[in-house]
Amino acid sequence: MASTFVHWVDRQSWFHALVKILKLRDLASWFLRLWPITRSFSSGTVVEVSGLESLFLCDEIFQRETYKRALSLSGEVKTVGDLGCNTGFFCCYLRHYFDRTNFRGIGIDANPAILKNAERNLELNNLKDIRLLNGLVGGAKGTSQKFYVYASHLGSSQFLQTETGRLQKGAWKEIEVPILTLSEIWKTSYGAEAVDLLKIDIEGSEGKLLLADPALFQMTKCLVLEWHKWLVKEEELFPALLNLGFTHQVALDKGNTAELWFFSR
Repeated sequence: MASTFVHWVDRQSWFHALVKILKLRDLASWFLRLWPITRSFSSGTVVEVSGLESLFLCDEIFQRETYKRALSLSGEVKTVGDLGCNTGFFCCYLRHYFDRTNFRGIGIDANPAILKNAERNLELNNLKDIRLLNGLVGGAKGTSQKFYVYASHLGSSQFLQTETGRLQKGAWKEIEVPILTLSEIWKTSYGAEAVDLLKIDIEGSEGKLLLADPALFQMTKCLVLEWHKWLVKEEELFPALLNLGFTHQVALDKGNTAELWFFSR
């Protein structure tokens, strides 16, 4: 209930106007950077929250348990790919849900600053076999390209387009990031071993990723994907995933601008 109210308030223009006038967001972010909040859960999972948006994200993943049904549908998960890993909370939730730490895999985020938080959270939970990389998946051909880090860090994207209906919280910062092909990186690390669960939350790059790296999806057993509807059309995703062998699909969370889906073979 409290989490739902927080998300509703976050979408109100008057709230962000007040925050801007009083500089509350900057103050809260500064405070959390200096004195991060540590949250502990019954499973022994511990996460460090060092930003205002991370506080909302922590509630979404550990209180609302957005990914719980996806994990229940995935069966046994030993290997994981986390695209748009952000603060590492998804991998920490795996540790919380399955009550173990022996996952192997790769997490990728294009924002180099947020990876420092992810490294800290994986370390706190002894997730030592999940490798973190900085880069963009679903980018243009080449070795690097421009990426735009959003003021709140949530919403950073290769596209300069704020979510429909959401008040812009601040400026974008342009950086240059390497373009990564996860299927090639995975084969180097794990050979022909499958990706048991691939989580994708890459702010509209999901459509381009399907075109750029179909081999990644061919080696994946189960997929949980956030679809950013204002950037990617339905026909860019669902038929392509069906053609790649994902015959079972379940809507986990539906919204006007974004939806969370589970796919499996």
